[in-house]
Amino acid sequence: MNWFKFLLISIIFLLGCSGGNEVRDILPRTSFLKVEKSLLVTFCNPQNPTQCVKKGFGATGSGVIIENIKTGSYALTAAHVCDDERARRITRQGKSYKLDFKVKDLHNVVYRVEVVSIDSTNDLCIIFVHGLKEPAISIASVAPVPGDRAYNLAAPMGIFDTEMVPIFEGFYNGNSNGWSLYSLAVKGGSSGSPIINHRGELVGMVSQAFYHFSHICISPQYEPTINFIRAVVEKDKYTRLPTIFQKLKSIFQTKKDKISS
Repeated sequence: MNWFKFLLISIIFLLGCSGGNEVRDILPRTSFLKVEKSLLVTFCNPQNPTQCVKKGFGATGSGVIIENIKTGSYALTAAHVCDDERARRITRQGKSYKLDFKVKDLHNVVYRVEVVSIDSTNDLCIIFVHGLKEPAISIASVAPVPGDRAYNLAAPMGIFDTEMVPIFEGFYNGNSNGWSLYSLAVKGGSSGSPIINHRGELVGMVSQAFYHFSHICISPQYEPTINFIRAVVEKDKYTRLPTIFQKLKSIFQTKKDKISS
C-alpha cells in the first residue's frame, strides 16, 4: 500500500511539473511582427538646384497577426506607427523621396505592407501583409480584470532577430482616463506590440509609456480594440474576395475551354 501511495504521488507530481504550464506553451511568438519604416529624401539648394544631398530617416515598431486569408494576413499595430504625417512634413522640404514600409516575421522574412484602416482616437492601425502565412493570434472573448497576469512580445529599441523576440511579463492594473494600464516595461519600438493574457490571447496593445517611468504602459481599452479589429477585417476581407473569385473563374473557364475543344 505504501508503494502504491508513493507511486500515485510521484505520478501526480510529474504531471503537475510537466510541459503544459510553461509560458512558452501559450505565447504566440510566430504571430509577432517587427515593423520597419524608412524614408530617403533628396534635398536641393534653392539657389543651386544641382547641389543636392540625400538624407535617411527611420523608425521601428511592433505588430501582431490577427487574421489570415488566402492572399496574406491582417496585422494590428499602433496608429502612430502607420501615420505618415511626419514623413509628409519632411518630404515637403525635399525634391524627391522614397518611403519604405515593411514588416519582418520571426524568421526575419520581409513583407510589403498596405495600411487598411487607422483609428487615431485609440491609436490603432490595421495593415495587410501580402503573402504572409504565419498563424494569427487568438482574440480574447472577455476583457481582463485588474490583477490578471499579462505578457508582451515587442521589439523595444529595435531589439529583434531571427527566432528571437523579447518577452515581458506584468499585470493588468485597470483603466484610467479612457486607457488601460499594464505594468510592462516598454520603450521606443514597443509601439503596436501585443498584450497577451495567460491563455495566449490578445487583450491589448502597447500605445504609449510614461515619459519618466517606462515600466507602466498605456494601451487602448479592450472593447474598442476588439471592435475595431472585427469591424475592419470583416469589411476589408470582402473587398479582396472578388480578386480571388476572378482567379477561380479564370481557372474554371480555362478548364471548360479545354473540354469544349
